[in-house]
Amino acid sequence: MVSIDQNKCIGCGMCVKDCFFGVLSLQDKKTVISGDCFNCGHCVSVCPTDAVTIPDYPMEEVREYDESCNMDPENLLHFMQFRRSVRQFRKEPVPLEYMQNILEAGRYTPTAANRQDVSYILVKENLEEFKKIVWEGLGERLAKGTPDPYAYRMQIFYDAYLKDNQDDRLFCGADICMIVLSDAPVNGTLAMTSMELMAQAQGVGVLYSGFLQRIILDTPKAMEFLGLDGTKTLGTVMLFGMPAVRYQRTAPRKKPNVTWK
Repeated sequence: MVSIDQNKCIGCGMCVKDCFFGVLSLQDKKTVISGDCFNCGHCVSVCPTDAVTIPDYPMEEVREYDESCNMDPENLLHFMQFRRSVRQFRKEPVPLEYMQNILEAGRYTPTAANRQDVSYILVKENLEEFKKIVWEGLGERLAKGTPDPYAYRMQIFYDAYLKDNQDDRLFCGADICMIVLSDAPVNGTLAMTSMELMAQAQGVGVLYSGFLQRIILDTPKAMEFLGLDGTKTLGTVMLFGMPAVRYQRTAPRKKPNVTWK
């Protein structure tokens, strides 16, 4: 719950105006709280005198605004234009501090109603075991004839793997396989985008894998390995590794389909 330091509060009303659910109000020129608060933290951020805290959250991590928070919009657009899905990785681990920064990017991504319901499973130490389970699951999936618009491509991947298990077109030699979970699917999707941008900023390659998502959801052994019971939405699977390819320019894209009214 939000706490207001009455000694610091100057009654400016900025937090009251920015409170979306209207649980803050001014009484005797001081801010007070009443009703249910969902701890969005806007009052913490907008207060000019640092009078607001959320004791249940790590307040020591709150930082003051400075010019380093700004970003040149043209550079940001160029950065996003240069992102690529990486399918070639070096046999080199992703530094732990890089992954910590990537997870921080996910942590600070907005979530609907501030639910903060996104969680992550990172498979690294037991990745080889997990790969075998997933490939076996793909074989079973193909044998059952599970309807899938990508079944033809999956069959090509599987046949190549059976011929040479080093030809792994599902994991591509990645160092880490991340499973992103959330109660609300949109929250996981938003977090993935933030994490990919942070990964790219650090020179880490990323691949969103819809193939792996489909196979995992259809493979009980894979779900058991991950400790999943279906109560949370599996947003996607992300592969991380140090890229073994360098892209020299942006890739062409169609013009946007935009309607203004």
